[in-house]
Amino acid sequence: MKPTFSTPEPKVVWTHFFDLVATPRPSKNEGLAVDFVEAWANKLGYRSCRDKANNIVVHVPATTKSSKAPIILQSHVDIVSVTKEGNTVGADASAGKIPLERGDFNPSNEKVLISNPNGDWINSPYTTLGADNGMGVAMMMAAAERTHRPIALELLFTTDEEQGMTGAIGMEPDKLGLSGKYLVNIDTEDDDEITIGAAGGRDVDLSFPTVWEATGDLAFYAIRLDGLKGGHSGVEINQGRANANRLLARILQKVSGSTSIRIAEWKGGSRRNAIPDKSTAIVAMPKSELSSVQDACASMVAELNKLYANRDNSLHLEVAENQPTERHALSVSSSDTFIQILQAIPTGICEMTPEIPGLVEASCNMAIIELLPGNVGKVTCSVRGTTPEALNDVTASILGVARMTKSEVKIADGYPGWKPHLDSPLLKAAIDTYTSMFGESPKVHAIHAGLECGLLIERMPGLHAISIGPTIKGNHAVGERVSISSVSKSYDYLIKMLDALSES
Repeated sequence: MKPTFSTPEPKVVWTHFFDLVATPRPSKNEGLAVDFVEAWANKLGYRSCRDKANNIVVHVPATTKSSKAPIILQSHVDIVSVTKEGNTVGADASAGKIPLERGDFNPSNEKVLISNPNGDWINSPYTTLGADNGMGVAMMMAAAERTHRPIALELLFTTDEEQGMTGAIGMEPDKLGLSGKYLVNIDTEDDDEITIGAAGGRDVDLSFPTVWEATGDLAFYAIRLDGLKGGHSGVEINQGRANANRLLARILQKVSGSTSIRIAEWKGGSRRNAIPDKSTAIVAMPKSELSSVQDACASMVAELNKLYANRDNSLHLEVAENQPTERHALSVSSSDTFIQILQAIPTGICEMTPEIPGLVEASCNMAIIELLPGNVGKVTCSVRGTTPEALNDVTASILGVARMTKSEVKIADGYPGWKPHLDSPLLKAAIDTYTSMFGESPKVHAIHAGLECGLLIERMPGLHAISIGPTIKGNHAVGERVSISSVSKSYDYLIKMLDALSES
């Protein structure tokens, strides 16, 4: 799905990006994107190396004699591939079928652009765009094609960042031939920021031992909640975004206070690092109770819409008759306990960092609920913390809920945080270059989201790292968009920074 508008400047960056957009690269299945990078390197005559995690490094020599160590530029090739259900244009982010549109930012509905072939924003109205982190990949490729390169580059393209960072975890520096001491990650999403630290994280999966019973003549209804804003579970967790899984549990808890509902199925959320924007539960109950259930749901949704009026799009809840293939559901007691689990698991911000105003210290995203007929109830939580202690504290809360409900818990190894290195020469060069170019100081900060820098530093002790990038909004969700002028600004900044590092 090639763009219908003219290629913006810098054309070398956008041409690579559009080619990448058409390349299927969902997390854990991004092999075609790695092949794409390798073919490009071969065409230019650059040496490339892969490791067991399918990371690839392209070695780009300097065009002038230099005794300085190469600079490592790094981005991940995979994307969060979300596609709007029921679209009629054949959009499919996982298959590289990503429609593109150009327009102006719409303040009344930021997910929908005002169409304008000369506008400053590009998005995909039906899928994720893949600017996270495809734009970083494109900028790295463009930097390697400069006719004047005063310092050698090592372009590190990692895999599976979005669903576990297994590329960075399994990176083999020696096999990839990495020798640089400075790393510039291009995965920050505001062009006036330099990121110097990030939270660590881990997945915590809870499995509730369900009790299933025949439902007799009970009727089945699908209760679907949508219309929420969703978003990134790290970067946007501090914006008070509502979690569809949590809210549907609250609604069902209220309903169960007057009607003995029995849960037959539940599907909510799709990605561990995305705040769920919709959730659906199928329940069994007497048909005579439908009217009272609808009234209770409507009352609760009205209450929640008032609560989240300034933070989310309008919540919408639908109660529709459903005909299941199997007429079984959880017992009333098992249903009640499962709802209580979803109410008890900490969700959203758990603690703020006292030393850095506005920085979240710990959080939990109740990302995915999966309850299928005859199976255990599965809840996947993405836990983040700036310190190991913060991570362990939230994890312990989930363990406490599990013990009280006789549930099993699986705790993933996760990834480490990235501790800021405030006196780094790389950071000084980055700040000085930005200030010289734009006449103001950049925002130097740490974020409550996972970046690969912590893992890469763990694999290469002594490595200095920063993260920069163009302005991207709404990543991990349909309507993800990137600013054209910001791409130009960020690319120019990257090139000037590399020139400065070659002279320092």
